[in-house]
Amino acid sequence: MMSGQNIICFANDWDADPTSKHQVMRVLARENRVLWVESIGLRRPGASAGDASRILKKIRKFIRGPVCVAPNLHVVTPLVIPYHDVKIAAKFNAWFLVSYLKSHARRLGMSQFQLWAFMNNVAPYIRQLQPQKVIYYCVDDWSAFSYLDSQLMAKMEKEVIELSDVVITSADKLYESKRHLHPKTFLIPHGVDGEHFSKARLATTLIPKEVDGIPSPIIGFWGLIHDWIDIDLMYEVALRRPEWSFVFIGQARVDCSALQSLKNVYLLGGRSYDTLPAFAKCFTVGVMPFKMNRLTESVNPIKLREYLAAGLPVVSTPIPEARAYAHVVRFGTSAEEFVKALDDAVQDTGGQAVHARQEAVSKETWLARVDQISEIVAQV
Repeated sequence: MMSGQNIICFANDWDADPTSKHQVMRVLARENRVLWVESIGLRRPGASAGDASRILKKIRKFIRGPVCVAPNLHVVTPLVIPYHDVKIAAKFNAWFLVSYLKSHARRLGMSQFQLWAFMNNVAPYIRQLQPQKVIYYCVDDWSAFSYLDSQLMAKMEKEVIELSDVVITSADKLYESKRHLHPKTFLIPHGVDGEHFSKARLATTLIPKEVDGIPSPIIGFWGLIHDWIDIDLMYEVALRRPEWSFVFIGQARVDCSALQSLKNVYLLGGRSYDTLPAFAKCFTVGVMPFKMNRLTESVNPIKLREYLAAGLPVVSTPIPEARAYAHVVRFGTSAEEFVKALDDAVQDTGGQAVHARQEAVSKETWLARVDQISEIVAQV
């Protein structure tokens, strides 16, 4: 793994649900100094209470300044005008953000640094920041999100790829779509913290009180519930198996009233990453009910490896990245197919099957992934 380097990382908010960004930078911070730059926005804010609350939160964080969240890892929240397609706003953002980051980087002894971009909106700042190297780490097809301007997303991504020294992609579909844009494009799939999720099998791991008493079998899901999750599919599945319990962990950003109307469905809201193995302990099966569309063709869900590391049977819609694990994952597209796969999965809880699932991801650690990436970056 690389060591002794300074890294400025453009990502999402540090206190959001842990993603590949968090995992990779935590590993790199063991041997390098990292300055994590919280989200500078991908869309214009609306006149909603949620957006207003988010703006106020950003202002408070900006006033607070850099925060050390782990050894060698600081988080900073800059203020920008979230109108990336307006020239005056873009010019102000470039001047202010570059000055702000360079100032804090110098205070942390990071006058020279690599720039790692997990977002595609950093192109206007790269030249003025003058990094030693630029690594674009692409984990999503940004132009496929329903709530983002697809043309603007594609334009910004093209610019950041042109300014990058290396492009890392997390899914085969992303790799195929980017490799013709940059000669140094690589495919590095996501990893998993197997040690963390194997706690689901320990006698000392206590079942959370929220699920204590919920009837088994429990069909479980964790993650953000957004428009890429097939709510209609899960409604039909839960309707067909009223004797089963369906537990959803994660913030809901879409209408879930249909699910909430069913007595055997439990929407528990967001829970911390630390508690997920405890929830996995009481799950009978982990599910990935993704819609089949352009966005999910490029997604490489970390929860797949987390479920498997916890030893859980997994049932998923047949998204491309899950099909690579067909020897330990079952699939269904329609409600009938999904229920059939679940019927088989709830019977597949023996020790040998658990071992096979954990073994399938045992070598896919975040440390191994970062070692691969470090070797690529070092060769530039």
